[in-house]
Amino acid sequence: MPIVSAPRRVRARVAVLLVPTLCITLISLPISHAFETAPAPRLANRDEKKGLSPVELDKAAIAEVKNNSELMKNLEYLSDTIGPRLTGSRGAEKANKWAADKMREYGLENVKLESWEMPIGWERGTATMTVVEPDTNRQLNLCSVGWTPGIKAGKVTGEVVVLRGRGKADLEKYKGKLKNAIIITSAPSNIKPITDLNYLGPTPPLPKKEDFFPKKEEPKKTEPKKAKDGECAGSEEPKEDASADDDDDDKKKDEPKKAEPKLDPPIGGSFFISSRELDEFLIKEGAACKITASSKPHGLLMAYGGWRAVENGETENIMPSLVLAHDHFSMLWRLANRPAPAVTKVEVEVKNTFIPGPITVFNTVGEVKGSEKPDEFVVVGAHLDSWDLASGTTDNGTGSCVVLEAARVVSALAKRGYPPKRTIRFCLFTGEEQGLYGSKEYVKRHKDEMPRISAALVHDTGTGKMLGWGLAGRKEAYKVLEPELSTLFELDGWRGCDLGYQGGSDHQSFDNRTTNVPGFCGRQEGDEYRLTHHTQTDLFDKAKPDNLNQGAQVMSVTCLRIANLPDLLPRER
Repeated sequence: MPIVSAPRRVRARVAVLLVPTLCITLISLPISHAFETAPAPRLANRDEKKGLSPVELDKAAIAEVKNNSELMKNLEYLSDTIGPRLTGSRGAEKANKWAADKMREYGLENVKLESWEMPIGWERGTATMTVVEPDTNRQLNLCSVGWTPGIKAGKVTGEVVVLRGRGKADLEKYKGKLKNAIIITSAPSNIKPITDLNYLGPTPPLPKKEDFFPKKEEPKKTEPKKAKDGECAGSEEPKEDASADDDDDDKKKDEPKKAEPKLDPPIGGSFFISSRELDEFLIKEGAACKITASSKPHGLLMAYGGWRAVENGETENIMPSLVLAHDHFSMLWRLANRPAPAVTKVEVEVKNTFIPGPITVFNTVGEVKGSEKPDEFVVVGAHLDSWDLASGTTDNGTGSCVVLEAARVVSALAKRGYPPKRTIRFCLFTGEEQGLYGSKEYVKRHKDEMPRISAALVHDTGTGKMLGWGLAGRKEAYKVLEPELSTLFELDGWRGCDLGYQGGSDHQSFDNRTTNVPGFCGRQEGDEYRLTHHTQTDLFDKAKPDNLNQGAQVMSVTCLRIANLPDLLPRER
């Protein structure tokens, strides 16, 4: 266990007893209780009138997470008790209300559920598929694509058919041949083995400062090469002929290759037919469903999909679509590509339910008021919705609970007398998984505030440590923010900001040409995120407390630093 120094009062009393002739004046410094067991050093940049220096405030926020974190307790409840939070579901609404209660418990102000509407809801039902020809009776691992229907005819048996061609005209040859067929429109992709750490999301080397702000180097003076005796100045020794050693390679290139039968590519790889046109043809021909491969290895499924194709309520012209585990899809692909007369058949049943809309859904919002510029903002956000194959822990329960923990920390410091200068608004969005809908609705509702938002910070890449912020080409913001975050280099994993772009989450709703709010998503270690997110394994046991608490420390320090800047962050790119 670490050695903890005695409180100051105890040490002072001991000093008085030992040196009775010495008068000691105790100066009570305005520091947080987080430092009562280890007093903060007196720093040169302390402003006695304003309390803690910026560095001391950083350390107070970091210590608050270290000593009093509620992150994992919240994440366990969100994951196990509330569970999956598909947009528009009862689970999502329950999570919104729970998060609002937490914000109130932590002392946030103006806590509210900001409503918006989605056009149509969806509930996942059962999906089963069994190989019956060849007669293996093998059960396949699969799930429905979101917002696609079930098979109306119930349980059907049909042939697995690979559609081949380059355009709409090529579909003519399939007329009258697709009754109850299970349709493949694309070949399985090559999935890297799980032993290849590139698949697991390794940490790419972040750009160095020198990449963006290179030092100006004086041109080196070059002296003419002195000629040797018997050699003309400027001449060079002849280079060896590298091609001399390539004879064997040339011979291999010249060897004739065995001719392979050419097949038309699957029609899904063609740009000459739209998904809607294909669905219309398949429905007319009575096909049962379309299938595609999961992009993940070892039986992991990949949930995705959205309501765009059915937002007008017309669900009749949408084909049931299924995602198969990559290895099972690959097996069907091989079987379906056997030469005639071999035939591949499966028995399939799919049940899904559409919920008529419009459906009211929510963003959960709360704030810690700014002491000097309450009408200027820093937005701290994550998406609370998840896919429904598991509990949505790493996508994005982790980010949601990092945001709640940062809210708790900022509020706790404000209660001790250190409120942010600008208002920090904490937002948990819904609808991210179907197209950033919740954050887009937030931006619409708060459009008048956009010029007064200094930055929007988002956490959305699982349980890995925070490495930095990708500042999306905003060089002037980099010049301001990078020095402000120097305290974070004391944290394990932090590597600093860079000018790269981190896409794929709710910060994009702020960071665009219309709003031009600096929107930054945290760069994180991969830490199995690509394996867990959207899959049936996205459960609480994947969460790593030390990494997530580090993320909460980064988020707390960053939002406080931006809130306390003299001016808004520069918007120039």
